[in-house]
Amino acid sequence: MRMGVAPQLMGLRRGGGVGGKRGYVDYQPPNKPEGKSQTERNAHRAFYSTFGSPILKTFLGALFTYQLIYWGWMKLESLDIKDEKNEEISKLEDELRALTEKKPAEKA
Repeated sequence: MRMGVAPQLMGLRRGGGVGGKRGYVDYQPPNKPEGKSQTERNAHRAFYSTFGSPILKTFLGALFTYQLIYWGWMKLESLDIKDEKNEEISKLEDELRALTEKKPAEKA
């Protein structure tokens, strides 16, 4: 017995073995539980296989509705800002026009 190797791992050595096989000699595949169906074994999988599509559709519908309302709100905001800017520009143009008409009258 070699020192420094745990006794549990002694049977799991890699090596040539009989016939040149490589890998773990004592490997046994895990046992599958019998008598239960797949949905009984995994409740989460059963829930999402039943309700996954409606949940996804609801989420995507809510996301689309939010984006549509957000886009509409931004469009209205930009139109409101544009109207305010145009009103300010027209007021400044009227003020400039009044000042330029008054200036030649003062020179004469």
